[in-house]
Amino acid sequence: MNIEDFEIKIKKYDEKKKVVYVNIIVHQELELRGFVARFCETKYSNGIPIWFVKPPSVKGRNNKSFYIVYLKNPTLWQLLEKKITDSAKEYTNLL
Repeated sequence: MNIEDFEIKIKKYDEKKKVVYVNIIVHQELELRGFVARFCETKYSNGIPIWFVKPPSVKGRNNKSFYIVYLKNPTLWQLLEKKITDSAKEYTNLL
């Protein structure tokens, strides 16, 4: 599996929260819904807003989140994050 197998489909953009909701289509057969790309500051970004991608998750006990989708290949996950953020940047014209 490689990055060309993933198609990014932007569903919605919330301008107030600076959040893009994304679905991913794999091999034109499987649709993974609920990815979120958020333009925000993190403690690692030194006060500069960056794009942060979060896979679909559900809330469990004690308000802890559990990811529904997990890619075992970290290199593929980094490429997918980049593809999602590039699509979000192009769609929103933010950074």
